[in-house]
Amino acid sequence: MASCDEVRQLTKENTRSLTMCGHVGFESLPDQLVDRSIEQGFCFNILCVGETGIGKSTLINTLFNTNFEELESSHFCPCVRLRAQTYELQESNVRLKLTIVNTVGFGDQINKEDSYQPIVDYIDDQFEAYLQEELKIRRALFNYHDSRIHVCLYFIAPTGHSLRTLDLLTMKSLDNKVNIIPLIAKADTISKSELQKFKMKLMSELVINGVQIYQFQQMTTRLPRSMEQ
Repeated sequence: MASCDEVRQLTKENTRSLTMCGHVGFESLPDQLVDRSIEQGFCFNILCVGETGIGKSTLINTLFNTNFEELESSHFCPCVRLRAQTYELQESNVRLKLTIVNTVGFGDQINKEDSYQPIVDYIDDQFEAYLQEELKIRRALFNYHDSRIHVCLYFIAPTGHSLRTLDLLTMKSLDNKVNIIPLIAKADTISKSELQKFKMKLMSELVINGVQIYQFQQMTTRLPRSMEQ
């Protein structure tokens, strides 16, 4: 029977030394994830909330430098309905499946009391659909089109006045379900000083009413030590 020291010595003598020619194991995991993500492509779902003709389609076309085919909407819709359209975009070797969800008829009714409810129901339905897919015994999430909303662009009319009750109710109902980015539509129609005052008024009203919006991370640039005094 061999002792522990003999086993260690025998193992050491029979061990081959290999030269690493590249990244292996956990060290290469980030690169593998990036390559896999690029191969699969990305999915991004945008919810655009705003009145008809406020400039939602124009902004989306500008953001992605593409002319999306958008059906004209009427101002006489009896109720609010959501229309989702999916597009396949590609830049270099990166593919993007973009879904734009537009709120048709939002704010056009005389009675706007429940105008936000179809939007809330739509977001909840997408969460429920994804949950049901995860609960399946044989899940197919690799090919599953994730329709959960990633960001909500909320368009605010450039009135210069306070937020409407409908705006506050809608954002308050959505802030715990999706990232909300308020946008002042057609901001070039008012002067820079009026725009700045309007921004401050909007932010103040959002804070007072407890509406949580998406906070962009501020980029900080550190000065070299020779310049720090």
